[in-house]
Amino acid sequence: MHKLRFAQAGVSIMHANMYRDTLMLLSDEIELVGFCDPDPEEARSHLKPELAHLPCYENLDELLTCTQPDAVMVSALPQEMPAWLAQAAEAKVHIWAEKPVAAHSEQLAPVAAAIAEHQVHFSTGYSWRFHPISRLIRDSCAKGLLGKLYSIDIRFLTSSVKLRNPDSWVFKRALSGGGILNWLGCHWFDLMRYITGSEVTRVSAIEANVGGEDIDVEDAAAVSLHFANGMIGTLHAGYFTSQGGETSFGLRGSEGWARWEMADESCTIKSDHPSWAEAPERHFHMPSAQYPGYGAEGRALVKAFAAAIRGEGESGYHIEDAIRTLQIIEAAHESARSERTVSLSQ
Repeated sequence: MHKLRFAQAGVSIMHANMYRDTLMLLSDEIELVGFCDPDPEEARSHLKPELAHLPCYENLDELLTCTQPDAVMVSALPQEMPAWLAQAAEAKVHIWAEKPVAAHSEQLAPVAAAIAEHQVHFSTGYSWRFHPISRLIRDSCAKGLLGKLYSIDIRFLTSSVKLRNPDSWVFKRALSGGGILNWLGCHWFDLMRYITGSEVTRVSAIEANVGGEDIDVEDAAAVSLHFANGMIGTLHAGYFTSQGGETSFGLRGSEGWARWEMADESCTIKSDHPSWAEAPERHFHMPSAQYPGYGAEGRALVKAFAAAIRGEGESGYHIEDAIRTLQIIEAAHESARSERTVSLSQ
């Protein structure tokens, strides 16, 4: 197999280290050819010894010109990332972008135009789409095992702002666009859309800073959603805990339901569909394979992106997916600010 040439723009921010390890894990099909970072010397301290021989440039233009990559993995501040993505697309380089891809959805319009014009592939860090339980539940919906979908809910509670450092850029609206919804809630809005195949049409939200830290974004949110298929949904998210966290997923329909306890890596599906008459309630235990880097889901995500570049299927994402997720988040922010329900165009 001909190896694809991958570069990485942004060496040290957040998940860049882990996704770099994922790229190294796929060395049979991907060759890392170089990096860029605003501070190349400091960035080198984050690189493993086996990557020390690779060049590290100060800007993206140098990286693209000197290394001629097939694809670039971009990890930057959300406010700054769209400019990097548009530059890569204009250079006809395929793009993988750290989520949530931008601070504001309108920043991605020129990126989408450049991707369409130059026909480059796009992927992003919404790796939950590649979890086997996500795909199991999605397939169950597609097969009609749950019937007409009625409701979906996700509860995501994680470590506090204090533990995560209140001075981090993640808690600065000018750089991130918002708080927990932008940085972590984005995963769950994307997953709701992916599993159910339906778009959000209305959003009503309450946001708060319950931890009392000196930040200008929400550390807690309760978001209610209405979907195009008539289903309702909720996301309850917060930086609440002193250690550990809690994540759970539920989906209900006219013919059954699915419940996913993520900490247990298990899922129960109940269906009244005739094809399940012999065993209407089934329990699935699916521990993820242990891989370096961003784990099994990250590995599957990057492999799908690489396959798409080779012309062997789809990456699993379009830039419009990232735009839609940000639009849902922005509708939640507007709803919380205005104390009214906000509609989204279809």
